[in-house]
Amino acid sequence: MASSAYTISGGGAEFLCLTPDPQWSHYDESIGYTKLSGVEYEFYEHTADGAAKFFGHNVYNEDAVCAVCHSHRSSSLMMPGRTDCYTGWTKEYSGYLVSEYDGATHESNYICLDGNPESVVGGKTNDDEGLLYFVEASCGKSLECPPYINGRELTCVVCTK
Repeated sequence: MASSAYTISGGGAEFLCLTPDPQWSHYDESIGYTKLSGVEYEFYEHTADGAAKFFGHNVYNEDAVCAVCHSHRSSSLMMPGRTDCYTGWTKEYSGYLVSEYDGATHESNYICLDGNPESVVGGKTNDDEGLLYFVEASCGKSLECPPYINGRELTCVVCTK
Protein backbone atom coordinates (compact mmCIF):
# COMPACT_ATOMS: atom_id res chain seq x y z
CA MET A 1 0.00 0.00 0.00
CA ALA A 2 1.27 3.51 -0.75
CA SER A 3 0.32 7.19 -0.41
CA SER A 4 1.88 10.61 0.02
CA ALA A 5 3.72 10.97 3.33
CA TYR A 6 1.55 12.57 5.99
CA THR A 7 3.90 15.56 6.26
CA ILE A 8 3.69 16.45 2.55
CA SER A 9 1.35 19.16 1.28
CA GLY A 10 -0.32 18.21 -1.97
CA GLY A 11 0.14 14.90 -3.71
CA GLY A 12 -2.56 12.29 -3.98
CA ALA A 13 -5.45 12.08 -1.56
CA GLU A 14 -5.98 8.34 -1.66
CA PHE A 15 -4.26 5.14 -0.64
CA LEU A 16 -3.05 3.03 -3.57
CA CYS A 17 -2.61 -0.69 -4.00
CA LEU A 18 0.68 -1.10 -5.85
CA THR A 19 1.67 -4.09 -7.96
CA PRO A 20 4.58 -6.20 -6.70
CA ASP A 21 6.13 -6.18 -10.19
CA PRO A 22 6.13 -2.62 -11.61
CA GLN A 23 6.82 -1.93 -15.26
CA TRP A 24 8.54 1.28 -16.39
CA SER A 25 8.20 3.47 -19.43
CA HIS A 26 10.26 6.68 -19.91
CA TYR A 27 11.72 8.07 -16.69
CA ASP A 28 14.12 10.76 -15.48
CA GLU A 29 15.42 10.18 -11.94
CA SER A 30 17.00 13.66 -11.84
CA ILE A 31 13.60 15.40 -11.65
CA GLY A 32 11.53 15.38 -8.45
CA TYR A 33 7.77 15.00 -8.70
CA THR A 34 5.13 14.04 -6.18
CA LYS A 35 6.56 11.37 -3.90
CA LEU A 36 4.84 8.08 -3.18
CA SER A 37 5.70 6.39 0.10
CA GLY A 38 4.82 3.20 1.90
CA VAL A 39 1.98 3.07 4.41
CA GLU A 40 2.12 1.69 7.93
CA TYR A 41 -0.43 0.95 10.64
CA GLU A 42 0.07 3.75 13.14
CA PHE A 43 -2.79 3.78 15.68
CA TYR A 44 -0.49 5.90 17.86
CA GLU A 45 -2.91 6.10 20.78
CA HIS A 46 -2.73 2.30 21.02
CA THR A 47 1.07 1.83 21.07
CA ALA A 48 0.97 -0.09 24.36
CA ASP A 49 -0.75 -3.07 22.72
CA GLY A 50 -0.41 -2.13 19.05
CA ALA A 51 -4.22 -2.12 18.71
CA ALA A 52 -4.27 -5.83 19.56
CA LYS A 53 -7.63 -5.46 21.33
CA PHE A 54 -9.09 -4.47 17.93
CA PHE A 55 -7.23 -6.86 15.62
CA GLY A 56 -6.13 -9.75 17.83
CA HIS A 57 -2.42 -9.01 17.36
CA ASN A 58 0.01 -6.06 17.52
CA VAL A 59 0.10 -4.15 14.20
CA TYR A 60 1.83 -0.94 15.38
CA ASN A 61 4.32 0.30 12.74
CA GLU A 62 3.76 -2.78 10.55
CA ASP A 63 3.80 -1.98 6.81
CA ALA A 64 0.25 -2.19 5.45
CA VAL A 65 -0.72 -4.40 2.53
CA CYS A 66 -3.72 -4.09 0.22
CA ALA A 67 -6.56 -6.49 -0.19
CA VAL A 68 -8.52 -6.94 -3.38
CA CYS A 69 -12.14 -7.89 -2.96
CA HIS A 70 -13.18 -9.97 -5.96
CA SER A 71 -16.83 -10.82 -6.34
CA HIS A 72 -19.06 -12.02 -9.13
CA ARG A 73 -21.76 -9.68 -7.87
CA SER A 74 -22.05 -6.39 -9.76
CA SER A 75 -22.28 -3.85 -6.92
CA SER A 76 -19.85 -3.27 -4.07
CA LEU A 77 -20.38 -0.85 -1.20
CA MET A 78 -18.34 0.05 1.88
CA MET A 79 -20.70 0.91 4.74
CA PRO A 80 -19.09 2.91 7.56
CA GLY A 81 -20.54 2.37 11.02
CA ARG A 82 -21.75 -1.18 10.36
CA THR A 83 -20.41 -4.67 11.03
CA ASP A 84 -23.11 -6.46 9.05
CA CYS A 85 -24.78 -5.80 5.70
CA TYR A 86 -28.42 -4.91 5.29
CA THR A 87 -30.81 -7.57 4.01
CA GLY A 88 -30.20 -8.41 0.36
CA TRP A 89 -26.45 -7.66 0.50
CA THR A 90 -23.62 -10.19 0.98
CA LYS A 91 -20.89 -9.48 3.53
CA GLU A 92 -17.38 -9.74 2.09
CA TYR A 93 -15.50 -8.57 5.19
CA SER A 94 -15.75 -6.15 8.11
CA GLY A 95 -13.31 -4.22 10.23
CA TYR A 96 -12.53 -0.62 11.17
CA LEU A 97 -12.78 2.64 9.28
CA VAL A 98 -9.30 4.16 8.92
CA SER A 99 -7.67 7.11 7.18
CA GLU A 100 -4.62 9.36 7.40
CA TYR A 101 -3.98 11.30 10.62
CA ASP A 102 -6.37 14.27 10.80
CA GLY A 103 -3.46 16.62 11.44
CA ALA A 104 -1.66 15.49 8.27
CA THR A 105 -0.94 18.09 5.61
CA HIS A 106 -2.89 16.21 2.92
CA GLU A 107 -6.19 14.38 2.83
CA SER A 108 -6.74 10.70 2.23
CA ASN A 109 -9.64 8.43 1.46
CA TYR A 110 -11.45 6.52 4.14
CA ILE A 111 -10.86 2.79 3.79
CA CYS A 112 -12.32 -0.25 5.50
CA LEU A 113 -9.42 -2.11 7.10
CA ASP A 114 -10.13 -5.82 7.55
CA GLY A 115 -10.60 -6.81 11.18
CA ASN A 116 -7.68 -9.21 10.74
CA PRO A 117 -5.13 -7.06 8.86
CA GLU A 118 -2.06 -8.51 7.20
CA SER A 119 1.37 -6.86 7.09
CA VAL A 120 4.45 -6.91 4.90
CA VAL A 121 6.81 -9.61 6.20
CA GLY A 122 9.73 -7.90 7.97
CA GLY A 123 8.11 -4.46 7.58
CA LYS A 124 8.09 -3.18 11.16
CA THR A 125 10.33 -0.13 10.68
CA ASN A 126 8.84 3.12 11.96
CA ASP A 127 9.14 5.16 8.74
CA ASP A 128 6.26 7.56 9.54
CA GLU A 129 5.37 8.18 5.90
CA GLY A 130 1.77 7.27 5.00
CA LEU A 131 -0.05 6.46 8.24
CA LEU A 132 -3.34 4.73 9.05
CA TYR A 133 -5.38 5.81 12.06
CA PHE A 134 -8.79 4.83 13.41
CA VAL A 135 -11.65 7.17 12.50
CA GLU A 136 -13.75 8.14 15.50
CA ALA A 137 -17.20 9.70 15.73
CA SER A 138 -17.17 13.41 16.58
CA CYS A 139 -20.59 14.49 17.77
CA GLY A 140 -21.85 17.90 16.81
CA LYS A 141 -24.61 19.67 14.96
CA SER A 142 -24.24 17.50 11.86
CA LEU A 143 -23.34 14.10 13.37
CA GLU A 144 -26.05 13.14 15.79
CA CYS A 145 -25.26 11.33 19.01
CA PRO A 146 -27.06 9.08 19.56
CA PRO A 147 -27.06 6.99 17.44
CA TYR A 148 -23.30 7.67 17.18
CA ILE A 149 -21.12 7.84 20.30
CA ASN A 150 -18.49 10.57 20.60
CA GLY A 151 -14.91 9.26 20.45
CA ARG A 152 -15.85 5.69 19.56
CA GLU A 153 -13.89 4.00 16.74
CA LEU A 154 -16.13 3.42 13.74
CA THR A 155 -16.57 -0.03 12.27
CA CYS A 156 -17.16 -0.78 8.60
CA VAL A 157 -18.32 -3.58 6.36
CA VAL A 158 -17.83 -4.24 2.65
CA CYS A 159 -20.97 -5.62 1.03
CA THR A 160 -21.79 -6.83 -2.47
CA LYS A 161 -25.05 -7.36 -4.30
